Amino acid sequence: MALRDIPRSRADELLAEVGVRIAELPLTEGASEERNGRRVHPGRIEGTDDGQRVGPPEVGARAHRALEILDLEEVLERVERAGPPTWLIEGFWPGDAYGVLGAEDKAGKTWAMIDLAVSVASGTPWLGHFPCPAGPVLLFLGEGGERNFIRRLEAVCASRSLPVVDLIGKIRTCFAVPRLRQAEHLAEVAQELEEHPSKLVGLDPLYLAAAGAHGSDLYEMGDVLGGVQRIAQEAGAALILTTHWNKTGTGTGAERFTGVGPGAWGRVLASAAVERRGQDPDGASVVQLRWEFRGSELPDAVFRMRRRVRSEDPKSLTAQLFYGVEITSEGEQVSDSRGRILAVLGTAGIEGLTVHEIGDGVAGDGQGQPLTKRTIQRIVKELADAGQLDGEQSDPGHPGRWWLT
Repeated sequence: MALRDIPRSRADELLAEVGVRIAELPLTEGASEERNGRRVHPGRIEGTDDGQRVGPPEVGARAHRALEILDLEEVLERVERAGPPTWLIEGFWPGDAYGVLGAEDKAGKTWAMIDLAVSVASGTPWLGHFPCPAGPVLLFLGEGGERNFIRRLEAVCASRSLPVVDLIGKIRTCFAVPRLRQAEHLAEVAQELEEHPSKLVGLDPLYLAAAGAHGSDLYEMGDVLGGVQRIAQEAGAALILTTHWNKTGTGTGAERFTGVGPGAWGRVLASAAVERRGQDPDGASVVQLRWEFRGSELPDAVFRMRRRVRSEDPKSLTAQLFYGVEITSEGEQVSDSRGRILAVLGTAGIEGLTVHEIGDGVAGDGQGQPLTKRTIQRIVKELADAGQLDGEQSDPGHPGRWWLT
């Protein structure tokens, strides 16, 4: 029996038991009538005992929409009113972009973030080289604490002859990261940006902010990252999250980011590979990094930098730190693993190369870290299946050889 066939009084009794009432039960399909001075539609559940509407709202009655749908004319007008786009880092990071800065452990992600914060707050070049228009900064730092932050901040400022006090009122800092799955944390971020607009929002590191989420689940990570992304966009701020490399991958780009979410989500992806570590005679720690930038609006870019950090007294936790960076090369092409293998085979001639010889060639090409034997074998098979390579399989005592088709 359908609800419409139950007598009115009995229907009211049944629905009263679950806390709702019928605004109207139609006698005929599509009928409606005036009730309490307004038009009531058939079969609508009007509300609960506290007056909360649980049925579908009337057309035009909703005060807030979860999805804002715009006519093209409105979009054109908005973009025109916003004016020309600006940069966060000229040539590398648009001022309205969100993305990820990733690197292997102890590569200096926090140093890079603090350097960028100083650059944006003071209007000085990032890493002493790449121009940054000035603007306020909001940092969420989940590692290191206040003392460690101030020590590094003073070192970066000193490298530019910039008094730290000049940044008062330009950098705001929280020594905890917001939990991106908690609505109250996101609400506090939104309120902070409303009260103190920022050009840059930095969050370091992502693994603390996304605690509890499954990094291997693209859809779950998209849901985790989407909230803070919208908040930053509505506030007109660039958003940068830092993340770690995975332990078992290959290559030096965004494919090394831990989990699948960050790399698929970000509009800009910056990845730093450690090419060399060492120590100068004066005890300074020296790291050579190769940075790769990939963005949806910009061509891929690569540069190398040398970072040098020295303590005035290595045995003291309060001794002054001396920080310096130097860009050692710029404007290189991004080379993926397949491209590197094809380039090596292109010099081999008709006799081809073994997997071991391909590995030696890649290791010496100056385009990044060496590739493992397993990686080379996998890529060679993929290239052969695609018809780009031909060769002979190996047998005991006789390694296989590969050449370009």
